[in-house]
Amino acid sequence: MTILEKRKVMARTPAERSGYRAHQSPSPEDRATGEPAIIILTVVARHYASKQGIAEVVETLDLGSDCAVGDLVSLVKAGTRHDFAVIRRRWIAGETGSTLELTLDHPARA
Repeated sequence: MTILEKRKVMARTPAERSGYRAHQSPSPEDRATGEPAIIILTVVARHYASKQGIAEVVETLDLGSDCAVGDLVSLVKAGTRHDFAVIRRRWIAGETGSTLELTLDHPARA
């Protein structure tokens, strides 16, 4: 495999690497609307963020709907980087419209 071929493999989006078929992708890139999303933390991520004193900051991050499953979200506070991974996208539909919910987990695994 040439270096160029390796770069192409590495440059794939998380949805392309997910193992899902194109029509089953958990995070299709063409569905991004740019609208803000609600941030939810897993129990482990919430515990970590609370111990670090960053839970409220993480939950109020202004992440848009262009975030994909597998994306890394890094928060730098007081010179320390805290990495979280987007593990789930969920559209919540209601009478007033729909909102995207992004679930973040910690530690972020590659």
